[in-house]
Amino acid sequence: MPGDKEIFVGLRHRPETVPPFKPADDDEVLPFLLRNSSPIKTFERRRGIGFTESGRRYVVIGEPSDPTGMIRLSVSQMMSAENIHWKYVFAE
Repeated sequence: MPGDKEIFVGLRHRPETVPPFKPADDDEVLPFLLRNSSPIKTFERRRGIGFTESGRRYVVIGEPSDPTGMIRLSVSQMMSAENIHWKYVFAE
């Protein structure tokens, strides 16, 4: 983010869908919502737990990945490509 701020970008499970990461059929809603956080206030990488300026708690599971391209699409809609600086390389 501008000013060296960082955000979490990821998926939030929709509780009305089971199981959480089952691929959606054509007529189903996706089992997750895409979410961009407010700027990160603290992040403990070893435990994968962080808090944002808005006070929300985020838990990072696994390595950064974006197999569907949805995370990159979401961020590119927030700002122009020249302003995006990915902290981690995505595993495909």
